[in-house]
Amino acid sequence: MPLTRLHTASGRWLTLHASRLSGSDEQMAIIIEPAAPHQLAPVIERAYALSRRETQVMQLVLQGLTGREIAERLCISPLTVQDHVKAVFEKVGVRSRGELAAHIFGEHYLPRSAH
Repeated sequence: MPLTRLHTASGRWLTLHASRLSGSDEQMAIIIEPAAPHQLAPVIERAYALSRRETQVMQLVLQGLTGREIAERLCISPLTVQDHVKAVFEKVGVRSRGELAAHIFGEHYLPRSAH
C-alpha cells in the first residue's frame, strides 16, 4: 500500500496512504492520520544521516535502556554501543541522553504550536 509521511506547518507528522475500494478499479480511499512513532524512525534516520545500527541504538536509548542492556539486546559489546551513542550524539548535535531525548521529541514529535 502506498504510504508517505507529511510534516505540517504546525509541526505535526501525518501519514497519508491510499487503497482501492473493494470491487472497484477506479475508486480509491485516501487515509490521513497522525504518524505513529515507528513510522518516523526512517525519517529521523535520513534527517541525521544515521546508519541502521545507530538508529537502533538511538531508539533503545530513547526507551531508557542502559548501554549494557542495549549491548545485550543487539548482541554487541558495550564499547560498540558507546561508539554508536557517541556517533549519534555528534550527528544530532547533542551531548547527553537527556539532550537527545529532548531534541528528538521536540523536533519530531511535539507540535510546533506547543513550543
